[in-house]
Amino acid sequence: MNTRPVRGWALPATAHALFDANETRYLVLDDGQMMRFDAAKAPETVLGPGPRPLGLHDDVVLTSDGSTARLGDLSLRDEDVDGTGLVEAIAVGDGLVVLDERGVVQHWTPESQHDVASGVQSLLDANSDAVLVTQGLALAVYALDGTGPTWTRPPRGSHGERITAGTLIDDGGVLVAREGYAMTGEEDVVEIERWGAEELLWRHAHGEVILGLASTSIGVLAHDQSGAILRLTAEAATELHHVASGVRDWVDLGGTVCIAAWFHVHGLGETGLLWTVEHPGMPSAMSHFGSLLLVVGDDGNDWTGPEPLAVVDLDGAVFDVDPSELTAWVPPPLQEQDEIPRMVDASLSFDEALAHEWNAPSGLLDALEERAPETEIADDADEDLLAALTQNGPQAGVSVFSVDLGEEREVRAAEDGVAEVLLEAKVTGAPEQGVDYAWSTSDGREIGSKARLLLRLPRGAHRFELRARHPDGRWAMDSVHIRVE
Repeated sequence: MNTRPVRGWALPATAHALFDANETRYLVLDDGQMMRFDAAKAPETVLGPGPRPLGLHDDVVLTSDGSTARLGDLSLRDEDVDGTGLVEAIAVGDGLVVLDERGVVQHWTPESQHDVASGVQSLLDANSDAVLVTQGLALAVYALDGTGPTWTRPPRGSHGERITAGTLIDDGGVLVAREGYAMTGEEDVVEIERWGAEELLWRHAHGEVILGLASTSIGVLAHDQSGAILRLTAEAATELHHVASGVRDWVDLGGTVCIAAWFHVHGLGETGLLWTVEHPGMPSAMSHFGSLLLVVGDDGNDWTGPEPLAVVDLDGAVFDVDPSELTAWVPPPLQEQDEIPRMVDASLSFDEALAHEWNAPSGLLDALEERAPETEIADDADEDLLAALTQNGPQAGVSVFSVDLGEEREVRAAEDGVAEVLLEAKVTGAPEQGVDYAWSTSDGREIGSKARLLLRLPRGAHRFELRARHPDGRWAMDSVHIRVE
């Protein structure tokens, strides 16, 4: 399979978005943190956790709660619960186009804001001159300066329709995809329309719902919910490539369009697929950065895996590689201070005495805490004899060392599809202190080194193993199956 050289940087958490700046890029992590990357060194944190950043203008960050923050503030940011929340932001030449939860679109800069349109249901596209929005049954273009609508598409069909995608065309006009609400007849078809300044130029029907449209260097493209990439002309909609899943992002490099979908980034040219880079999960955002392509995204089903930033070398030669080696670039995950993976709640604390009372039969704790009889201190000869007996003599006096993780368990997930599961090692034949623990998943990934782990697991079957090392060097092992329904 053809691929390109890739370098990976490990991140402390999943990055879901990338903001462009002149000489750098900013990564937005899932806890609201931001990291700066200049391609010369590892990403560094420049904004602390808090409300999700939606846009960046100079050093001012606009966040989802409608408030602002400045790069360099590493403190925990509080959410402004009294402010007007923001739904989406699109960067334009001199600021941001923002849709808030009231349905108002604004042109925003840190110094000034003015309304562009109201009663808006979705913000589809924006550039330095105009915005494309849906309002009720209509699709409309508004001037960015706030002077009002410049174009409106009349709604079609007596049963109604849904606008599923739309984009402003660079040379003027609008491309729009719609789905009719009728159960039968002409109104239920999925269609793509190309509008000029005043009139409909062409229309094509399609079998799957269209989720994205773009005017690119290799033609006007669409992608549908099945993963088909279509090239659109006045004559037809022709499939250029199929990525087997819905597209999550695309970037035009000039002569090549990069498609992020289902564990891969594909480079497409006018003739089809040129190269493929594999991601360990779901790539969701990309940015063209000089001669580099930056890719971030969720680690998908493998919640114990790394959280990488992929840096694709666009100047490097395309080379052939076995598909099994496509992820050789993926870095190991960053080690957390407590050696527990990110999905583990490290804030959980236990009262040790209560933990023993919970596990021990009545009266056993008191017996264990009774003072042992004092013994005489052995002299050197006694120590030598004891060592000789320990090393060479019979081991009948050594207690059996074992760990037990319990029986197979079934737990029910919460509404978000995730369940919290506590894994706890019950140790026999070892002192309370000095035992080393090594937890791992079924594929051998180490996930912790504590006696207890609190994990957040998605629906499905999970298997975990524990290897424990006694202070005297002996090992014991057990495993447990967890099914999340």
